[in-house]
Amino acid sequence: MKAVKEYRALVDLVRWIDDHTAGIELPADERSQIAVGCFDVALEHQAAIAHLYSVQLYGSMLALLRVLAESMVRGLWLHSCATDKELTAFKKGRLDKTFGTLIAEYENVLRTPDGVLSQFKSSAWTQLNSFTHTGFLQVTRRHKPGRVESNYSDEDLCHAMGAAGALGLITACQLITIAGRHTLVPVFEEKMSEYASPK
Repeated sequence: MKAVKEYRALVDLVRWIDDHTAGIELPADERSQIAVGCFDVALEHQAAIAHLYSVQLYGSMLALLRVLAESMVRGLWLHSCATDKELTAFKKGRLDKTFGTLIAEYENVLRTPDGVLSQFKSSAWTQLNSFTHTGFLQVTRRHKPGRVESNYSDEDLCHAMGAAGALGLITACQLITIAGRHTLVPVFEEKMSEYASPK
């Protein structure tokens, strides 16, 4: 099964990210701390996705992928785009922007409109919502002939773990950038290229 290989690659990647981000010194300003909190949550979700696969809790694993993406995108937007007023509103539990708007504003700052994150949203967002909010895609994968139980395709599981790996790499690269460890950026870019190669 390809999913088993994808799982092993994800576990190795989680360890690799931990090895390459452990002990980095991060800025103490409020904006950075809030963004780093988002990134840390995203990396925890990445590790949880690997663990949930290992214990065959596939529905929960797939549901968590959207949450990982949201954690990462919020961190990117809060660090690079949010005004002081928007940062204050976030601290009060308000973020009146859609996921698509956060991506668009972040990619505009980077001068890469319709970039990788927009493409990810365009290709995966409907499915992620269905898995997270117990929509049709999630429900239809709970049936086997004569039984109600997990019935996810190898392809579903591979895609989820591959996406979790890629999102985690983007997140970790942002952490090292915030930490000013720019010499590590090429190392992360090389790892991204390697991870995207067929396993």
